[in-house]
Amino acid sequence: MMSSLLTHTRFHRLDHLTLKGLRALDRERTVVLFPVGMLEEHGEHLPLGTDNFAVEGVTLSAAAWLLENDHDLHVLLMPLIPFGTDPVDLRRGDLFTQAGSVWLSRETLKSIVSDVAGHMVRYGFRYLFPISFHGGPEQCVVLEEICSEMRERYPNLVMFEPAGYVMAGAELDMAPGVATLLGRPLNPKEEVALKGSIHASMFETSMMLSLRPELVDPSYKSLRTIEWKQLYEMPGWPGYVGSGPAHANPDIGGAVLRWRSVRAAALIRRAMAGEDLSKLLRHPKWRDEPDEDVEGLVHEGDLSHVGEPSVDSKPVMFISAEKLRERNSSEEEKPQSDAPDEGTLRASMLETRPIQTKDD
Repeated sequence: MMSSLLTHTRFHRLDHLTLKGLRALDRERTVVLFPVGMLEEHGEHLPLGTDNFAVEGVTLSAAAWLLENDHDLHVLLMPLIPFGTDPVDLRRGDLFTQAGSVWLSRETLKSIVSDVAGHMVRYGFRYLFPISFHGGPEQCVVLEEICSEMRERYPNLVMFEPAGYVMAGAELDMAPGVATLLGRPLNPKEEVALKGSIHASMFETSMMLSLRPELVDPSYKSLRTIEWKQLYEMPGWPGYVGSGPAHANPDIGGAVLRWRSVRAAALIRRAMAGEDLSKLLRHPKWRDEPDEDVEGLVHEGDLSHVGEPSVDSKPVMFISAEKLRERNSSEEEKPQSDAPDEGTLRASMLETRPIQTKDD
């Protein structure tokens, strides 16, 4: 895997260390990064391991940024957990009876991550950051639950999952950040395609063309835009949703991946400096139920037509820290609405201000 490509005297892989090497790490100057992946169907044009390649890329890039910006810091990389929870298959289980994602229940994932993290805490590490890429709402919620519960159990522990906060702020901040990395502005079609990317669509196809182009099936070049609402109604839905994969661009895919990495690393550094990241809004942001008024549905025969990217039916929903705590406080308590109140400001990863709510 790509983890072998990063070599640095202050970069350590847990599975490569001896007992002597593990004991020697300064617990006050070592950050533990813990990638949590997913084996999920990504249509007929991308591999099931797309999220695993992505989270490894994000974690390694974040590690490089942290090492470059703090010359006293050490990074300890945990082995990737390749299985997650809440695959997109669950929205159309009728189509994935013979092939599809391989995943864990939320309870199993929570137990695995909690057990592994607990060992690192037992060994005296104070800065622990599980990192995810898979956008399944339940995976994001499970990882936040783990971090919250472990911070409560161990008062000196700094543990957050940064990707959920990055995804929540992406719609405001991603375009200018990616333009900086590209060295040019995004054109209107590129910007719309990025905002309309949901699952195995323009962005993830672009990302895989940048990371592992040999694993991308050339059929992506003819795949059109599919709206979120159409996922539920299309006979033979092909396993992707959002802006057409045909709009993919490997340069943009690499730039977005680097943007996410730097945003995650910056949040990790802020948390290590004492900031409570739980005051930021975080993903999940996509609803699971279809729209009631489904119009203009596409059929299997239409997939060769590459339509213009669209963001009309992409939901915009966030879970605030307060509502996440309410949701997890009691099994009997009914979950609150995920939509932000009108008075709640949206998260911005380019700003350091905390998110203010009506209760503040």
